[in-house]
This record gives sequence, structure tokens and C-alpha cells, in this order.
Amino acid sequence: MLLSCLVMSPNEVVSSDTLIDRLWADTPVERARGALHTCVRRLRRLLCPDLVQTRPGGYALRVSVDRVDLLRFRELVRRSEAAGDDSGEKLVLLREALALRRGDPFADVASPWLDREVVPRLNEECLSALMCRIDLEMAAGRHHELIPELRELTTAHPLHEASWQRLILALHRCGRRAGALEAYQQVLAILRDELALDPSDELRELHRSILDGGATPSTADGAGEQEPVAGTIVHPAVDPPVQSPSIRPQQLPPGIPCFTGRTRELATLDGLLPAEHGQSAQRTAIVVVDGAAGAGKTTLAVHWAHRVRDRFPDGQLYADLRGYGTDAPVEPTAVLEMFLQALGVPAQQIPPELDGRSALLRSTLAGRRVLVLLDNARDSAQVRPLLPGSHCLVLVTSRNQLRGLAVRQGAYRVCLNWLSVEESVTLLAGVLGEDRIAAEPDAAVQLAGLCAHMPLALALAAERIHHLSGQGNRTGSEAGHSVLPLHDLVAELAVERDRLDLLSAGDDETSAVRGVFSWSYDALDTAAAGAFRVLGLHSGPDISTEAAAVLIGVGTDQTRRLLEGLADRGLLERTSRYRYRFHDLMRLYAAERAEAEESEPTRLAALHRVLSWYMHTADAAERILNPGHQHRPPDPPEEGCEPLAFSSHEEALRWCETERANLMAAVRLAFEVGETPSPGGSTTVLWGFLNLRKHRGDWIESHRVGLAAAQAQGDRYGEASVLTSIGLAR
Repeated sequence: MLLSCLVMSPNEVVSSDTLIDRLWADTPVERARGALHTCVRRLRRLLCPDLVQTRPGGYALRVSVDRVDLLRFRELVRRSEAAGDDSGEKLVLLREALALRRGDPFADVASPWLDREVVPRLNEECLSALMCRIDLEMAAGRHHELIPELRELTTAHPLHEASWQRLILALHRCGRRAGALEAYQQVLAILRDELALDPSDELRELHRSILDGGATPSTADGAGEQEPVAGTIVHPAVDPPVQSPSIRPQQLPPGIPCFTGRTRELATLDGLLPAEHGQSAQRTAIVVVDGAAGAGKTTLAVHWAHRVRDRFPDGQLYADLRGYGTDAPVEPTAVLEMFLQALGVPAQQIPPELDGRSALLRSTLAGRRVLVLLDNARDSAQVRPLLPGSHCLVLVTSRNQLRGLAVRQGAYRVCLNWLSVEESVTLLAGVLGEDRIAAEPDAAVQLAGLCAHMPLALALAAERIHHLSGQGNRTGSEAGHSVLPLHDLVAELAVERDRLDLLSAGDDETSAVRGVFSWSYDALDTAAAGAFRVLGLHSGPDISTEAAAVLIGVGTDQTRRLLEGLADRGLLERTSRYRYRFHDLMRLYAAERAEAEESEPTRLAALHRVLSWYMHTADAAERILNPGHQHRPPDPPEEGCEPLAFSSHEEALRWCETERANLMAAVRLAFEVGETPSPGGSTTVLWGFLNLRKHRGDWIESHRVGLAAAQAQGDRYGEASVLTSIGLAR
């Protein structure tokens, strides 16, 4: 597994934290670091001491390109794309590249990370190269030879519509019209049964064209006029548009002058650019930049689009789809009309219906190199009709992950997370000036943390400093140098209940943190919105699926679906498998919504359930970790609370270590909400674990809370138990 992680980033440093997360996500960090060092030593012995190099912060696999088949594959594909109009050379290179594949990647390596993030991408790369090779074979008239291979492909990948398109077209061009129509009915049934979806626009167009006789079969020897392969077929009912080559739309909105960071994401986007010459006519790259509200998706997309606009000499199209906001989402029909008019299509030639406009856009853009930026998309269905057929690049931003585009259109995903500490401070310096940051470096770091490294929040904080400093200047302060110190704003933002109010831009809801969060929240269904609110009551740093199920009050399976849905929309973050957390500012917003929309009895009932679950599960762990320890058990569990059970010492210890911060937060919260019927028992139930792992700071802190609760209730037995335990810690 370690070798797999390193070989996926050859000659690059992979940080120790990244390796640990991929190899042992649920293992305590101290143990994992020792295990990592051991694995590195073993790997060096198995390979060669010089191959695995220690670098600052991690390790790197030093290896030449020709020794990694994936790198050889990518180089051959790159050369084929650069081969221009020489289809013979392109075909030879693609055949050589595809011959390197020897089965499924990493089939014998058990790894959730590989299965989730790496293998699907590698399979997609291979499938994309295979489609290009098949297109070249079809252009050469080898339809008969391709049919058996295409049948195998559709059997192995029944949801891959591009394979079905080519099979249907190959059958029809061989004069097997009935077989082509039968294949269409097969894929139609599969898509409806498996995904409850209809076929794509391209497949439906191909079907209609075959029924109408539009896709003319080839002659037996492959000679004669060749129609474009599936995906670029022009519907017979649509007249060829009057194109105006001189019209090159330049619709990109202006970028911001102080763009900061995002080096890795920009490099990823650069790597997805189509080749300068010789790009396959079927290849339109689709990239989805997804992330939470306020993460800077639009800023990144617009900045990068301006940076690469010269690569798209036929123009740039832009549309704000308003997927999230105060206005209703924009209908694709309206966007298509705007795009077609910008491309010079006369109004009288623009069909009224969606399918006709979508087909006309593909026809108009055929052979043209255009960058299409679709901002703030709500879902995949809103985007699909707006996709060109060839040569272009489509950049989509969304708070949703738009997995449908990845499944059906092969879109690449670039997930935008929060800025690093360095990037956050650099952003502040770009707005406030280097001298200002240099004068208060610690306050700048604190300010970035209180803004949770969210680009929008950082920009609003910097604007607030500007605004308040400007007020000081207008009152006639000496020499106009009265400025708000950074530490003053840090002190204001430290008060959680005021933080979202401070991170606003006056009456402009579109530029307020609370406002952009509300658009994502308002788009949720009833169940998801309720789960979002109740999760805001949880005081720990993250939450497991089991704890979330108790807090929300539904089954584990339904909870998992709710959590995944919230994560897909950028309202939650996945920390590992089956564990989630709120972005700091999003947690404040969720708590606000809970206080505003949930009654106090409902909030308290949810808190009592989850606190009872933590204490009773900790008690179950304690009885395994320290079977001889005598302590007063917690009160009976709340209704709807089913604590976990443990089968081994290791399992109980792992749970306690994973939930340590949440258990400490639960102790504090129990005192705050009055959930302390037996403070001595509920606090000392953690004693065994804290003593075993020597977490004496947490030991004393948790027992101080228990002591205060016992004294407040006059519980002399509980007071004695807690004092005895504190004495042991001392």
C-alpha cells in the first residue's frame, strides 16, 4: 500500500500525514508514525535503499518515467494527441499505450483510498484513450472488426454510454440497422433500471437519426462518405447554422487583482487543458470545481480562465446558472439562447425547444476552440444541455459534486478546500499590505483561524478593517494614520455569537458569510435540513455516523445517506470513512438555524440522547479496559440511545482514542445543559482510558467539570469520587 501511494506521485514528496491518512486513517497518530517508519525501512530493503528517499515532511519515490507503466501510458497518449492530422501515427501510439494495461489497477491492494480516489480515475483515463483509438478505427472503416470489442465493452461497462454510442453506430454502418436499434433498447433499459435516467442527448439524437435514415451506413469496403461519430450528429430537423467566424465572444467576468494561493489546483487545471494541436474531434474536456459556499470556486475559475484564454482563440462563453441564491436557477433553454446569439446565430434560426437548441450549440461549436465557464450550477441536469460536442473545454463550478457528469460525461473533479495558514495570511497581506501583517504576525494568524481560512470570510474581515480604519481617518485622526489594529478585530471575532454578524458586507447579502450559507441550506429537503440543524448542536470537533444517528434520531443507514448528501453539497466535510465535521463558520450557522427553528425541548432531547450515548459507550469501553475498576455506572440510557459494544481491548481503546476530543466536549456540554444526574459516575467513567493512555491534562480537566457538577448538586459521593481521582492524577 505504501509503494502504491508513492508510485502514484513519482519523484514528488508525499507528506507523512498524507501517507498515514491513506494507510491508517483510524490509528492514533503516535502509533501510525512509528508504523510508517517501519514500512519505509521494509520497502527500502525490498527495493533499493536509494529508491525511497526521505524528504522534509515526507518521502519520495525516485524513479524514471520509463519504469512506471502509468507514466509511459500518459506520455504515449500525450504524443498521440500532439500527432496532428496523422491518424496512422496516433493509432500506433494509442495501441502501444493501451497494451500496457494488464488488468484492473491495484487489484491486489486493499485500500479504500485507492478504490475511492485513484482506481476510478485510472480506469477513466484508460477508457478515454480506448474511445479515441476506437474513433480512429471507425474513421478508417473498420466497423466489422470493432463490433465484438464494443460488445465486450458494453458488457463490462453497461453504464458507459459512449461505448454504447459507438456500438450502435458501428452496427448501423455495417448495415445492421435492426441490431443498432436493439442495442439502443438495451442501453435504454439498463439506464432506467439502474439509474432511473433516460439516455443522454447524444444517444437519443443518434437513435432518432437512425430511425430517420440520417446516419447513413458505410459501404462494405469502408469507403465513401463518413459521418461524424456519435456525439456530433446533427439532427436532420436542424438547419446548418449560419456561422460568423469573426464573432469571438469574450464573456469572462473580470478577475480579482489579489488572487492568492491555489497552486496545486491551478496545476491540476493546467494539466487538463486539451493539446494545442491534433486533439480528437470527440474530446471536450469537462472540469467541475466543487466545494463549500465561500471556498472561492468562482474566483479560482475566473482567474484560471483568464490565464488560459489565449489557448481558446474562438472565444469564451460565460453564464451564471444561479444554482444557489435568492433567484430561481436559470433554465438551460435561456442560457442556450444567450450562447447562440453570442456566437452569431440569427434569432430566426434558434429553435424554441431545449433539445433543438442544444444540438444547434454543438453544431455551431464543431471545430471551434472555445472555453465555456458555467458558474454556480445546481445539478448535472442543468449543465448537460450546455455541453459542446468537440474541441472545447467546459469549466463548471458548483457547491454540489455533480457526480452525474463524472459518470455519464467523464468530467474531472477538482475539489476546493479551505486555504492553508500561509495562503490565508498572504490573502490578508494582499488586501491590507505586507507592512500591516508584518507588524502583527500573530494576530494575522489568529484572524485567519477565526475566519476558518475561508476566502470569503478573510476578504470580509480585511474589508471590515479597511472600513473601520477609514472611519477613524474621517474623524480627523493625526496624519490620517488611525487604523484598526488586527488584534482588536480578533477580539471581536472571538465572541462566537457575534462572528457571523461581523463577517458581513452591510446590506449586501450576496457578500455575507451567513447569506451564502443560507442559499445552500435553503436548497435542502426537509430531512436534510433537519439533520443539518441538529448536527449544529454537537460540540465536538467531528462526529461518527453512529453518534449522528443518535443525535438526529433516525437509523444508521438513513443517517449515512443524510451525511453523504450534506457532504456532497459542501455543508459537511468528510474527515475519514464514516466520520464528518463542520467547517467552523458553518457550525456556527447550523447552531443558529437550530436555535431559530427547533424548539428548546427538541434541542435538549437530541443533546440528552447523544450525551447518554457517549457516556454509556465509554462505560462499555471502561469495563473492558479496566475490568477491576469500581465506579458508579451512569444512569440508564435515554430512549433511542443504543450504545456500542466492544469485543476486544484493542477495539475499545481505539474507540476511546478516536472519540477522545468528543468525550471531553461531552463532559463540558453535559454540565452546561444540566445533564449531570450522577456527575461522579459520568466523569470517572473516563478514568480508566485517560489513565491508561496517560492523558493527565484531560483527566484533570474533565474531573474539574465533574467536581463542579457534584458540588452544585450536593452529591457528596460524587464529590468524593472525583476528588479521589484528581488526587490520583496529581
